[in-house]
Amino acid sequence: MKTSPVSLDPRLSLAYRLYDECALAADIGTDHAHLPAALLQRGRVCHMILTDISEGALKNARSTILDRGLESRADLRLGDGLDPVREACDMISVMGMGGRTIRDILLSGRDRLHGASLLLSAHTDWPLIRQAIRDIDYHLEMEEPCFSAGRYYLVLRARPGRMEMTEQEIRLGGPLFRSDSPMLIPFLARRREVLCAKLSGLKSASLADEAEIARITADIDFYTAFLNRAKEGDV
Repeated sequence: MKTSPVSLDPRLSLAYRLYDECALAADIGTDHAHLPAALLQRGRVCHMILTDISEGALKNARSTILDRGLESRADLRLGDGLDPVREACDMISVMGMGGRTIRDILLSGRDRLHGASLLLSAHTDWPLIRQAIRDIDYHLEMEEPCFSAGRYYLVLRARPGRMEMTEQEIRLGGPLFRSDSPMLIPFLARRREVLCAKLSGLKSASLADEAEIARITADIDFYTAFLNRAKEGDV
């Protein structure tokens, strides 16, 4: 029976491209399992563990897997974070959650990583993820921006091996500024807009937080300098 190909939005399409070809991977918080189904269907991953804390989400995932005849290559497990993952995986993805949740999953489940490469994507609090990556003795290899469903996202890939980051790199990114994505410049321009709005609010507060104002001003200046160099073709 011929099955329909899995359709991926821009964020999941980017995640697919950044996923390693491997024998065993795990997708944490799999929800509808669109990314794992595509990885299995197109042969990028041989076998996948799909986990979710929600029984309803896992039911959705099972439907996606069964509809495409992938049940022999997918193991669906109910559980919190990395708790259901007992095997050593080649790659582990955690997508579509807030940064705090992903941070907590990494820190509490670090003993279950077993050296797996990580693919992470959040819609908030990216600095918390970067700091967690450092704290579990991993390092960021790639940070790639994308625009999907009216908002910007980052997809991060991390490998084992601690690498120190400056406080500014934790806040703003490190490999991000080496990305050749066409979305990099609009992403950074949007981040600068957000910081400018935040700075305006801080300056109008009755009690000004001078340290925070100085930090945000420095970050805005960094973005501005990078965007100006990009405009001149120097990056």
